[in-house]
Amino acid sequence: RRDPYAVWVSEVMLQQTRVVAAIPYYRAFLRAFPTVRALASATQQQVLRVWAGLGYYARARHLLRAARQIVRRGDFPTSAREWRTLPGVGPYTAAAVASIAFGENVVAVDGNVVRVGVRLLGLAGTPRDPTVRRTVQQAFQALLPTGRAGEFNQALMDLGATLCLPEAPRCPACPLREFCSARARGLAHRLPLGTRSPAKPRRLFVAALARDARGSVLLLRRPPVGLWGGLWTPPYVEAPSWEQARAALRRVLGVSLRRDGLVTSFQHAFTHFHATFTVYGVRLQGPPRTGRFLDPHGSDLPMPAPVRRLLSDLARQQRE
Repeated sequence: RRDPYAVWVSEVMLQQTRVVAAIPYYRAFLRAFPTVRALASATQQQVLRVWAGLGYYARARHLLRAARQIVRRGDFPTSAREWRTLPGVGPYTAAAVASIAFGENVVAVDGNVVRVGVRLLGLAGTPRDPTVRRTVQQAFQALLPTGRAGEFNQALMDLGATLCLPEAPRCPACPLREFCSARARGLAHRLPLGTRSPAKPRRLFVAALARDARGSVLLLRRPPVGLWGGLWTPPYVEAPSWEQARAALRRVLGVSLRRDGLVTSFQHAFTHFHATFTVYGVRLQGPPRTGRFLDPHGSDLPMPAPVRRLLSDLARQQRE
């Protein structure tokens, strides 16, 4: 599709997300917000509700802010340089949208494309090295067929995603095998160098699960930015234990609370760290000054996937 809105949404969703995981969210998003004007007129809560479960929620917030800017300016940007001025649009996304939707003769270089270029050219540097990325970009820019940049970029993306794989490149099936320096030297499986990501640190959080007499659960809306920004979760703080979390939770809720047993714990991977959430049942010594008690059997408020699963488990336990 050359529709700039659909191309833009797809490219944003595919940041940090595999195609197979993004497709159902992409379809649901376009059903909910079929045009940029429909998106621009939505609230953040409406957008996050459709996005919930896909993760990396800053992408959704950036889409909404950018849609409003596009509507204010009256039309979509047509060049990669103009796309770069929008929230959440980096060099790759800008080049991808400008080339696919508007035919600009610009190369879109993501991680897959860098890997293809490093192997074709036989480069010994790491993909994170700006010199390596610049060399790859210049090489592909020189090969770019005028007027067909969108097809060229998508071909490179697909080549990296399906054949020129990180761990086990499928060289015999590759249409560029005869031109590949790494394959000719028997180095395809060893390049690029230094591709292992450093181990992510682990951070510990304590969450409080408070219920009222009807079994509804207390949820708070997170601040607009930060972890799970704008989503609804049980109150939580970063702390290694209940003893160190209790005072901070009391400040958040404005009321004293007493621990009432361990409910569960779960892991979640954020962009830069792994998190462990320990969830304790609590009894509040009065009404909280913030949050809403919601029926765990179902709510249409936007929530992170782990919280949605937690509430589903609670609802199932209540039914049993």
